Amino acid sequence: MSNRKDIYVKKLGLIPLSEEGGYFSETYRSPETIPVEGREGTERSLFTTIFYLIAPELGGKNFFNKNKSDITHFFHDGWPAKYIYITQEGKVEEFILGKDILKGHVLQQRVPGGCLKAAKILIDESSEYEKYPGETPFTLISEKMSPGFDYRDRHVPLASEVKSMYENLWPEIKEYCIPDENN
Repeated sequence: MSNRKDIYVKKLGLIPLSEEGGYFSETYRSPETIPVEGREGTERSLFTTIFYLIAPELGGKNFFNKNKSDITHFFHDGWPAKYIYITQEGKVEEFILGKDILKGHVLQQRVPGGCLKAAKILIDESSEYEKYPGETPFTLISEKMSPGFDYRDRHVPLASEVKSMYENLWPEIKEYCIPDENN
C-alpha cells in the first residue's frame, strides 16, 4: 500500500524544498501585477498559491524564513503542524494548523508580511491517524501570498542571525533555526 504522502508528492507534482523541510509546487501565479514600494523591482503578481507538504525525510520542519508579503495557510490533510512566528515588534505568536478545531486547531491562518515564521509536524498529535498504522507523518497545506511570491522578497536567516536579533527568545525558538558554524 502506498502511503498518502507519496501519493500527494506524485499526483500534485511536488518537488523537494529541503531548506524548508518539505515539498512544494506553485499552483497559480496571477497574471495581474501590482506596484510595490520599498522592494527590489517595481511590480509583483497580485497573488500566488502553492501546495506545501512538510515531510520528515526533508527535515520535517519549516525553518525560520521571512517574506515581505502576507501569507495565508490552509490545512488539507495529514498531521497537524505547529506554526510559530515572531512579529516585527518581537512578540512570539503560535497556532496549530490542523483539522481538529475542538482541540484549538485552525483550518486557515494568516501570517503578516515581515514576520519570521517556522513550522513543524506535531507527530504526538496523531491519535486520530491510528487508522493509518505505519504511515509516514506529513502535513499538506496550501499557501496564498499577496502580493505574489518573489525570491527577492524572501530571507532565510541562519541561527546566528536569529539569535542576535532575539537573544531573549533564543531558548524558545532555537529549534526552528538553520544551524551555522557559530552554534
